[in-house]
Amino acid sequence: MQKKSNTQILDEFVTHVFTGEYEQAMALCNSDVKFVVFREERDSQVPIYGTHIGQDAGKIFFKNLAQMFEFGTFEMEDSIASDDYIVRFGELAHTVKNTGDVFNSLWTMIVRFDKAGKICLYRMHEDTAALEAAMHVSR
Repeated sequence: MQKKSNTQILDEFVTHVFTGEYEQAMALCNSDVKFVVFREERDSQVPIYGTHIGQDAGKIFFKNLAQMFEFGTFEMEDSIASDDYIVRFGELAHTVKNTGDVFNSLWTMIVRFDKAGKICLYRMHEDTAALEAAMHVSR
């Protein structure tokens, strides 16, 4: 059986996340996977911000994401791959469930793979000002 490419693994991971199959998504990650979402620090007003370490923390993060948003479009414009990294970027539009407002943003995803082909780092960068406006966060 031919080994899957990192691109194929990441495609599977994203599909599992968007379909709520968090166990299957985490099976594609190493046990110490690090999810960094927008900012490394946590934020009480935006619970998805911060660093989430390990598969259990990853499952909680993605479940929280699904509770916050009605997923709309998530379109990839392009992808850049090297031996251990994949960088993807595109546009998204998700509805914030609590407010009904649409969060429109450009996004960048940076993913690193370990030697076994497991995801060990997943970083998402999006327009945090647009997110906070759609969530009606006041600073």
